[in-house]
Amino acid sequence: MLKSFGYALNGWRTALKERNFKTHLYISVCVILAAIFFQISSVEWLIVLLLIGAVITTELINTAIEEICDLLTAKLKLQYSDTTAPRDLAAGAVLIIASVAALVGLIIFVPKVLTLLL
Repeated sequence: MLKSFGYALNGWRTALKERNFKTHLYISVCVILAAIFFQISSVEWLIVLLLIGAVITTELINTAIEEICDLLTAKLKLQYSDTTAPRDLAAGAVLIIASVAALVGLIIFVPKVLTLLL
């Protein structure tokens, strides 16, 4: 069990080298700070946290697929174009969940910002 946690932490360390992963973490921290500032409801917290988890998880899966494709390209001498489809599909999955998260974020936070400004 402890080894499993070690592997998971190693995965996080690996992911933290990726620019897109760091970007998602930064945005997540900003959203959490905004949620604290605006004192969002329990239901809104659940939605925000689930979406943050979904985006981070999808980005981790995307990174894993990219690593596998890089390994296949190097070890099996595949052309980069041979591994383009899996890379694009994984990136598309991240784009979809990140877009949904952004839309939900707008629905939750825009009214609160407008109330603060008006």
